[in-house]
Amino acid sequence: MVQAWQQAHTQRNQARYLAYQGRESLIAPGRFVARSSDRDLWLEARKQGVTATAVAKAASGPAGFRDQLELRRNPVDVEVNAFMAWGSFMEPSIALWVKEQTGIMPNEWLIAHDDARFLATPDGLSLDHTLIAEIKTMGSDREKPPLDHVRQMQWQMFCVGEQCTRAFYAWQLRVDVPGGFAPGWIEPRSVWVERDDKMIADLVKVAERLIEEGNSIG
Repeated sequence: MVQAWQQAHTQRNQARYLAYQGRESLIAPGRFVARSSDRDLWLEARKQGVTATAVAKAASGPAGFRDQLELRRNPVDVEVNAFMAWGSFMEPSIALWVKEQTGIMPNEWLIAHDDARFLATPDGLSLDHTLIAEIKTMGSDREKPPLDHVRQMQWQMFCVGEQCTRAFYAWQLRVDVPGGFAPGWIEPRSVWVERDDKMIADLVKVAERLIEEGNSIG
């Protein structure tokens, strides 16, 4: 029974891929920069531009901008804490849930905009490159994505291209248990986020300022 379901599911995905081949909306192969599974290469590639995480933090206010500017001028390696490790552990299973709900495939590629200074790694990408997904785990319940996560998704849609108009945001509650963490819900919660070109334009201005001031001396 399970084997038959898996075979039918695979055939559906193959049909989708064949249907999407040749569409102008597809991202050019050269814009797929590095896989997050090749962590050293991925981290080095991220340093060459402005990522969704960086621009979202820089757009949060003067203090956030100063912090990101300092990181551009003096990069430091990010230390993985227990919360980040739990998020990485949970992401594959949540990504499979997202795939079943939406057809959006798990993604590990750092994607460059046509302007290669602008970079993003959405957690999911549809086969026709018109949809993305973002996955989060968090320690408190929320009814909707916080603003910094919305900014990240808008930047990701921008980097994927004009054809990308929606993001599927899935989040799972993290609860403390003896010895670590556990999922707080049976399955994640989710919401669709629509593309916001006004927010994207504002983020582009922030990114360009980061690049300009980050390259200046003093």
